[in-house]
Amino acid sequence: MGVEMPDRYEREIEDILEKAGVPGDDSAASAKRPKKSRRSRGVGRLAWLYVREALSGGVWSLSPGRVMLIGFVMLLSTLLVMPFVGGVPGLLAWAGLIICIIGYGMFLARPPKTEKRWRGRPLQTDERSRIRSAFDRIRRRLSQ
Repeated sequence: MGVEMPDRYEREIEDILEKAGVPGDDSAASAKRPKKSRRSRGVGRLAWLYVREALSGGVWSLSPGRVMLIGFVMLLSTLLVMPFVGGVPGLLAWAGLIICIIGYGMFLARPPKTEKRWRGRPLQTDERSRIRSAFDRIRRRLSQ
C-alpha cells in the first residue's frame, strides 16, 4: 500500500504539469493521448449522444429516455400528418405530450446512478461509512 500512494501522487502531478503546458520527461506518453477536436463539442453532438444512450439497452426495456424519445417522435409526426388528416393530429399531439411528461416523471422518480470520480478514476466508497455517516447526522439533529 505504501508503494501505491507515491505513484498516484506522481501521476497526478504529471497530469497537472501537462495541463499547465510544462513538458514532462516522457513526451511519448503525451503523444499517445488523442487530441480533442471541435467535433467532440456542440449541441448536435450532445443530442446524438442522448439519442444513442436512450436507444441503448434491451429491445423491450423502457427507460425514461426511450419514453421521452417516443413522445418527441409522436409530436414531430404530428407536424407531418397535420396537412393530410383532419382530426388525428390533435390526438397524436396530446398523446405525445402526455408520453413526454410520463418519461420525465420516470426520470425524476428514479434518477440515474452516478459514480463518484476523481480525475477520471472511480472512487471507492465504503457502504458502512455511508450508513455510519447517516446515523451520525441523525444523532446530531436529535442532540440539538
